[in-house]
Amino acid sequence: MSSDGVQPSVEPRTIRAATEYMYCEEVADALFEVTSQSGNVYTVDLREPACTCPDFQHREEVTACKHVRRVRMEHGMVDVEALEDELERTASELAMSAEQLEQQANDLHAEASNLEDAIDRLQEVVR
Repeated sequence: MSSDGVQPSVEPRTIRAATEYMYCEEVADALFEVTSQSGNVYTVDLREPACTCPDFQHREEVTACKHVRRVRMEHGMVDVEALEDELERTASELAMSAEQLEQQANDLHAEASNLEDAIDRLQEVVR
């Protein structure tokens, strides 16, 4: 069974940017200090964009870490209402997927019980 159908459509970094505590302070034009939930302070430069956090520094595929995303959210560079709608849609899809997975688990449990019963009957025949 594949888990592809239960993956959130909103990127995890965006979810963390929207939900984790962060304090963003502009220290120069397009340059921000972001205090993260962990207490670490990172510098975000929106001109690049760039961030001094390990996620941004050590992963080539990362073009916007949660700190860059949060600064963009707080400074009107992200349509927060559209993001909220997308998060609500994603939460609803995940809840539906969870319900479907729960039903599949129940069905598999019932099937396993049937197979165990069949094994018991076969063992009785063999004796």
